[in-house]
Amino acid sequence: MSKARRRSKSIRKPTGRPAAGRREDQSATPIRPERLRPFIASIFHALGVPDADADTVAEIIVEADLRGVESHGSTRVAGYASMIKLGLLNPRPKIEVLRETPSTAMLEGDNAFGMVVAWRAMTMALDKAASAGIACVTARNVTHTGMVGFYPMMAARRGFIGLSCNNGPTILPPFGGTTPTLATNPFSAAFPAGRENPIVLDMATSVVAGGKLRLAAKNGLPIPDTWALDRRGVPTTDPREAIFHGFLQWAGGYKGFGMATVVEGLSGVLSGGLFGRDVPAMKTFGQEPLVTSTFYMAINPECFMPLKEFKARVDGLVRHIKSSRKAAGVKEVYVAGEIEFLKRAQRLAEGIPVSAVVLDELRGLAAEHGVPFNLGR
Repeated sequence: MSKARRRSKSIRKPTGRPAAGRREDQSATPIRPERLRPFIASIFHALGVPDADADTVAEIIVEADLRGVESHGSTRVAGYASMIKLGLLNPRPKIEVLRETPSTAMLEGDNAFGMVVAWRAMTMALDKAASAGIACVTARNVTHTGMVGFYPMMAARRGFIGLSCNNGPTILPPFGGTTPTLATNPFSAAFPAGRENPIVLDMATSVVAGGKLRLAAKNGLPIPDTWALDRRGVPTTDPREAIFHGFLQWAGGYKGFGMATVVEGLSGVLSGGLFGRDVPAMKTFGQEPLVTSTFYMAINPECFMPLKEFKARVDGLVRHIKSSRKAAGVKEVYVAGEIEFLKRAQRLAEGIPVSAVVLDELRGLAAEHGVPFNLGR
């Protein structure tokens, strides 16, 4: 029996998403983000990634950790490093603009870091939307794009509405089917606000992202039985059973599947990249090909009204939501993205809790590539 399976028996069954402000895991080591960013960048630079690209990847990874999206944070570093070593990720790609108009662009990613291409694609969409009003950019043949919510938040910081989505490995069957055809197909949108935090939706179209199962398996933790099914189609709390033999469940059943299909059309089909069952499946992150196609949109609110007025209206929407009468047992009504902003503030003050398993991976990478392991408090 593996260490992960032995350890999982002694850990309490999860009860679902933690409340905002909940005390961090005391068994993890708190790491300052200003130490973690340059350390991660140094690992990728040692693997042949250009400095600017390594910095971009490190920024997005650490932002995921800060926002409590650990499934897309530093736990991924070892997998990305493995992909580079195995030739599954091109550290020095030739990213090309295949087609372009004043309000659109189509990029070829050359198997690049998905985060690098995604950052470039959203930047292009924002620059185009500044004059065109609305702009869309697609990209194909890239690897994992990390926390999809990062890119719409780029737009919100510039006073734009941002949307992003991507397809990925075929790991989920269509609703009512059993043949893996789609990925978790995440979708994100962000709206800039004035006095309030931006509204940020960042979601998989499955109940949770596949990375949450991988992180649970890595740390020897069970998962809620609402997340996935085993090989018999029965709810399971074993993340490894779900990853290697079962399936994640669609968020909202057929509605989540329907939204995933829209994401597939915008990213896989519109980009000219792989889609549906043409995308390779992936069970073990870092050891198998991970091919993704993506879609980014930027909308300039000033084409509709002054930005200050738009932000004030978004503030009003936030206050409408926050002032809702609370249901029995509910302490707080949260706006999309609010929990993550609260978590970010907490972790900026206290540090990012990094599990012993992930810390060991980072220590091993540092030793392997001659990078100083200086992640102390």
